[in-house]
Amino acid sequence: MRKYILTVISACILLSGCTVTQTLTLDSDMSSSVTDISVEQFFIDVLTDFQEFMPSGDENIMDSAISAFAGQIDGTSNAADTLFVKNGSNSYVGTFSFDNIADLADELGGIEQSIIDQTDNSLTFHCDIGNYTELEAVVPFLADPNVSVYLANYNIGYSEQDYYDMMVFAIGEEAPDAISSSMITFNITVPGRITSIEGAVQTGENTLQYSFPLIDFLLLSSPLSFSVQWV
Repeated sequence: MRKYILTVISACILLSGCTVTQTLTLDSDMSSSVTDISVEQFFIDVLTDFQEFMPSGDENIMDSAISAFAGQIDGTSNAADTLFVKNGSNSYVGTFSFDNIADLADELGGIEQSIIDQTDNSLTFHCDIGNYTELEAVVPFLADPNVSVYLANYNIGYSEQDYYDMMVFAIGEEAPDAISSSMITFNITVPGRITSIEGAVQTGENTLQYSFPLIDFLLLSSPLSFSVQWV
């Protein structure tokens, strides 16, 4: 039952009412990640319907989901100093350090994935419907039947309006606005001067931002990708 509840929560985080900002600082020695997660109150209210299935304790259902995610990161040999804390009624911040983000993704998925690649002077990210199964390996709950029906593999050819209509039925009238306002943002600092960048916005000599609406991930009608090189 606990696994099922965490699956439901994970789907909620992905599907609506959530803004995620990830700050990556790449370094030649040890790199770091800071993740900020904010969930809209209406979706917290939906999750409380499942609260009765959780063991008694101080954690609520969202707290437990974040703890489980932190445990997944902490259980790898490619990450260290993992800490996720609640910093507001509906918000969380998580930090961890790593040597190579691609190696961490490989370990999480148990495969040599092609979605993200990091070398001494470059970082590339490319996710499309063709390598989506690799993402499911890295993040297993994406492949759970309770979740995957709402994600890209099951919605090929859907328009945004088709998807919003489906989510109104599944969650409620608030869903379209929550989904359309949800964003995924990566703020990245690289260990050198940027010489080439595609698909992202350079914000400084060694910094960039890559951002996309959540609906673009839910449908994956076009690839999500960026690349950067530095010296």
